[in-house]
Amino acid sequence: MKDENSKKQIIWRYGFSLAVITSGLLFNYFNIGKEFLGFASVGIWLIYVGFIMIAVITMQLLTKKKRKVDERSEFIAAKASRITFMGIIIFAFMVMIIDGIKEIGVSYSYFISYLLVGIVLLYLISYKILEKKY
Repeated sequence: MKDENSKKQIIWRYGFSLAVITSGLLFNYFNIGKEFLGFASVGIWLIYVGFIMIAVITMQLLTKKKRKVDERSEFIAAKASRITFMGIIIFAFMVMIIDGIKEIGVSYSYFISYLLVGIVLLYLISYKILEKKY
């Protein structure tokens, strides 16, 4: 069974996710916020994030596996981070050039959400490729 410290940690995690959902409901009730990261309002985004947090916490509790962290995995993670950082720099440079030629008509919220997804995917792909290489 779980020890007392991890039970408190689980309670805090679920409590925080419920607080995020509650704040989203309050934002919606008082009609605070406009379009945010592709969602109709900040409140809906907070509710969505809260439910995703609950799903992730539950999945982590149900599928507990021991991860082995050694020098090799730290080396691969560091290399993948460098590749991701260079990808961000190259992407930013390309956006500046393209925006100078023709104005980009994407809203800021969509642009940031696509950028964040791209960063995560770039890191994941580079990590998987480096894991097979080393």
